Amino acid sequence: MNIRYFLISLIILFPFYSAASQILEPKTIVRTFSEGSSKAGFYTSEGLLQCKWGIMYIDLSTEAGKAMFSQVLTAKSAGFKVVRIDYTKSGELCTATGLHIQ
Repeated sequence: MNIRYFLISLIILFPFYSAASQILEPKTIVRTFSEGSSKAGFYTSEGLLQCKWGIMYIDLSTEAGKAMFSQVLTAKSAGFKVVRIDYTKSGELCTATGLHIQ
């Protein structure tokens, strides 16, 4: 009986699972934005084909998100490349969970 409940739970929860992914190609930030008090994001000149509208969102409701947005603004103003983006995907929307700048 326990395995049956486990399988049913797995089937029910699977659609809500958002997988973590990585982009390892260098990207140049060309546009940044913020929406309200808890969301920001950026576009790159090379595009982000994995993400709806080519946007990588950042959650500003966390300290990590605020730090990432600071990195994004620094990279854009200094012309640095983003060489790694860790992100989660919910539907087609991408939210950054980590950035590496070079």
